[in-house]
Amino acid sequence: MSLLDNKTSKIRISEVIKGLGPRDLPVVPENASIEDVISAIVDCRHSRMLNVVNDRKELVGTVSLSALTRHVFDQDYEPTIHARSLIGLLSRETAGDIMRKQPICATAEEEIGVVTRRMLAANVKEIPVVDSHKRVITDITIVDLIQHLLALKEGDLL
Repeated sequence: MSLLDNKTSKIRISEVIKGLGPRDLPVVPENASIEDVISAIVDCRHSRMLNVVNDRKELVGTVSLSALTRHVFDQDYEPTIHARSLIGLLSRETAGDIMRKQPICATAEEEIGVVTRRMLAANVKEIPVVDSHKRVITDITIVDLIQHLLALKEGDLL
C-alpha cells in the first residue's frame, strides 16, 4: 500500500501543520550548554530532535537524540573517526558544537511528496518547518505525515 500517489504527494505541508494542534517548539540557542540541550530534549515529549537557532532566531542546525546520546555517552561510543578529530570531540560544550550544520528542513508551501523524499534520502524522521527568514515555525515527523495521509485515505477527503 502506497500512501503517496499523484494527488496526495501534491498536498502542502501547511495542510499537515493545521492538523497537528499545539505542540512545544523544540528550539535551543546555538550557545546553549549541553545540560540545557539535554533538558530541552527531555522536556519536549513529541520530538527527538532540537532545532538550533542563532541570535536572530534563524535555524542554523539541528541536534538529534542520536547525536546527543553519542556525545553524552562518549566513553561507551566507539566512533570511526580520524585521530585528528579527537581534540574537537573533547572540547564540544554547546549546542552549536554538536549540531548538524546543514539541517534538512521544509517550508509550509512545499508538497508532502517532495518533503517525504528529502527525509527518506537523508534518513531523518523529523525536520523543522521554517518561514522565508529561516525561522522555525514548527516541526514535523514522518509519523505526522503518515497519520495525515492515512486520515485522508480513510476519510477519502481527496
